[in-house]
Amino acid sequence: MKNEKLKLWTGIGMATLMASSGVIASEHKDKHHDGMMSSGSAEGGEGGEYHGGEGGEHHGGEGGENHGGEGGEAGAAFSYFAAGGEGGEGGEGGEGGEGGEGGEGGEGGSAAVSAVDSDGAYVAMLQMMQGHLMAARELIKAGQVADGRPHLTHPWVELHGMVAPGLESRNQKALSGQLEALANQAGDVDSWSDINKEFQAAWVGLEKAVKAAGSKNAQSAGTVSKVVLSLTKQAVLEYDEALEDGRFVAVHEYQDGRGFVGAARDYLDSHQATLKKQNKEAWRDAVKALEELQKAWPAAVPPEQPAVPVANVYAAQARLELALAPFLY
Repeated sequence: MKNEKLKLWTGIGMATLMASSGVIASEHKDKHHDGMMSSGSAEGGEGGEYHGGEGGEHHGGEGGENHGGEGGEAGAAFSYFAAGGEGGEGGEGGEGGEGGEGGEGGEGGSAAVSAVDSDGAYVAMLQMMQGHLMAARELIKAGQVADGRPHLTHPWVELHGMVAPGLESRNQKALSGQLEALANQAGDVDSWSDINKEFQAAWVGLEKAVKAAGSKNAQSAGTVSKVVLSLTKQAVLEYDEALEDGRFVAVHEYQDGRGFVGAARDYLDSHQATLKKQNKEAWRDAVKALEELQKAWPAAVPPEQPAVPVANVYAAQARLELALAPFLY
């Protein structure tokens, strides 16, 4: 089944996947899976989440997820910003992008991605953090507190290690403390009022950190498109990982995906003026494609049967990438 999905994604989106930042379709599933396995991801029982990696932090909350290592999110999602991936971002007027990128990052052998050198990768990581927090907020406010608690910890334990050098280089180190405080408080949350203060501090800190990526390239249509695609690519991988035999068995991964596509939509909407100015038709096509993709996540709690078959979700992601192609090269 895995090979069939890879062939589907390859067949639909190969032209765009090969042209934009050297993404290779075979990474999409294998590297996500390999990275998650090598990081020691495993389900435990009640009694809280243990997140391994440096420092061996232990964060409370039910769910028993074990996320090991830095960069728990699959590095493949950030491959749009991998070596050479930001070179030659066009746009009107022939604006050149940044050259090849090096630095740390990347998981499971994927190309290196640097949150220091790449404003785009840095912003994509921060937006992914916001997607986690969007999932937490929706669940906790809806009374699904046990499901929401783990998502409060994920920005700190899964993504902070990758983005921390970028925060430091942009004088945004305060966000690190805000995310850690949010994660540490997660296990004691019984209602939204228990976490509102820490959540708002982290949310404002994230927005401030995003604004710190102030280069012209960071605001280009090409970089905005790659941020959106990084989020939706990870969302599709999470959706796939959540399923087994046609049923959702990893609810938190489904919820991660919903948060990521929500963050992608918000980010796309917030930059509509830039994209419309460059290519109004492509903007409309991208919005339509993203709306179709979002149908896979009809609610915060997954349905008993997938609303959209996983093969169709991969296809919807490929259509979004094709819609955004005019902004990528």
